[in-house]
Amino acid sequence: MAQAIITAINDEHRIIAQLLHLIDKQVALFSEAEAPDLDLLHLVMEYTRAFPDLYHHPKENAIFIKLKERDPSSAAAVDALLDEHANMGQVTNKFAAMVENLIEDATMPRDAFVKAAMEYVDFQRSHMHREVAEVLPAAVRMLSEQDWAEISSQIDKYTDPLIGGEERYRKLGALLVTEG
Repeated sequence: MAQAIITAINDEHRIIAQLLHLIDKQVALFSEAEAPDLDLLHLVMEYTRAFPDLYHHPKENAIFIKLKERDPSSAAAVDALLDEHANMGQVTNKFAAMVENLIEDATMPRDAFVKAAMEYVDFQRSHMHREVAEVLPAAVRMLSEQDWAEISSQIDKYTDPLIGGEERYRKLGALLVTEG
């Protein structure tokens, strides 16, 4: 059971990593004074505003909280990730607002947009790296099958709308398949 849950989270991380790569590509165009696909950036940001907080983080939070119960030595790392989950919406909304401003033809220094994009992408990658490299492996080592069964019963309701084929994300899903 642990492996299935970890595999699902890692699959979601791969999707998020692909989205971050799409952001990188569009921001590179923008930094070279070319026209980025603002509709694509908007769709990516719409997805990343909705998906992590509603579907992905609740799964991880259930694991992290259980790990903290079973292994108090993991508390600092777990608490740092839980705090980031709680504040990630702010980080995402800041960059998403910049994308929306560009769509509305607001003028902004090119460097400011590129810097905000890099900060957003770097934050997301660093966050996922700590989850995958530190905390999730500790959970696999420390949690019992009963713990994983309890976690599974809590998270079964969380399904990625991109994987589930939600209509508004079909274009994004198709693009990830061709980019992947």
